[in-house]
Amino acid sequence: MAIEIVRLRADDFEDAMDFMNLVFSASSPTDFPRLLPALYQPDDEMMGWNWAVREAGRIRAVVGSFPIEWQLGNTRLAMAGIGGVSSHPRRRGAGYMRQLMHHCIARMRDEGKHLSWLGGQRQRYAYFGYEKCGIGHSFTLSKTNLRHAYGDASSSLVFQPLDAADLTHRAGCIELHDAQPYRCQRTAERFDLQLRSWKNKPYIALAPDGRMVGYLVANGSGDSVTEIHAVSEGNPLLEIARAWTGQQSGNSTHFDLAPWHPLVRQLGPLAESVSTSYTGNWQVFKWLETLEALLDVRAAIGPLVDGRICIEIIGYGTLTLEVQNGATRCEKTEEKPAISVDAPTAHRLFFGPLAPSAVAELTPDSAALDQWCPLPLFLGKQDGV
Repeated sequence: MAIEIVRLRADDFEDAMDFMNLVFSASSPTDFPRLLPALYQPDDEMMGWNWAVREAGRIRAVVGSFPIEWQLGNTRLAMAGIGGVSSHPRRRGAGYMRQLMHHCIARMRDEGKHLSWLGGQRQRYAYFGYEKCGIGHSFTLSKTNLRHAYGDASSSLVFQPLDAADLTHRAGCIELHDAQPYRCQRTAERFDLQLRSWKNKPYIALAPDGRMVGYLVANGSGDSVTEIHAVSEGNPLLEIARAWTGQQSGNSTHFDLAPWHPLVRQLGPLAESVSTSYTGNWQVFKWLETLEALLDVRAAIGPLVDGRICIEIIGYGTLTLEVQNGATRCEKTEEKPAISVDAPTAHRLFFGPLAPSAVAELTPDSAALDQWCPLPLFLGKQDGV
């Protein structure tokens, strides 16, 4: 039976959503337009991020490849997030998902993407060049922690759900988000929908005089915060975390934070626990530009020891990474490498979450990697697909 790979359009929206909801609801009820409203709308551009295999005109498999622009200081990396990977139950084993994955990866390379992210089972996507790596922190802050730190004093901050029609406070949230030096670019039109993705809810933090001093995004029960930002004046970030935890019905709140988030250092002395873990399955296409950008971010997070390391990534080439007096540099070279690794190992070597010496045997000439890495490869939940 003849099949074709097609790019979906707005008029495919209903059929595509019915198909994807059918496939994913086999394990638990799923409604993609409600789960990820920033990605799934009856719009030609947004539906055009999805590729499908049609068999006799009917959708039999779908893979979404969603563009993400990652702003790292003055550098912008072009990413694509893979999501909504689905095959019809009666067509499993036909190779349709494999064809779509290879199609999307080929397009990423042709379009000059620097790297790609996806969630899902590790080995399933390792066949397509992805490896589980990255580094993110999750802090657990309890009311017991607050009682010992603050006594019986309660915070004066109050929280108010961000109404979708409240354009004034939404503009304030956009300003706070865009003030972050490391962030995924968001359009003003989709910003509110991104805050509500994954069935989460945005809240604004208000001072006693009614001024908005920050915002956060939490799950329905309020015990997990996936995004939190605050004004710089007065540095109320920790106070927002404290106030939110104290006002919830449960005993504790989890805060998922990027390695560069300023709340990391503030919660460190206070939170009950912290865990560091993978941030997903990643595939780097442009190693030079990606490592150069992330090494620079790592240097901004904390000082790096001086050094120069020559590393071969088999199938890509040899790179030198250099740190000198706080300045970083990455370039291709023909020099003999101090260490040679394949691409999956390179992902874990550079991006963790384990230290490089726990991933590969380092030489004296590459020992500085243990201080430089893991590099901060991270994608926040609200920007995920």
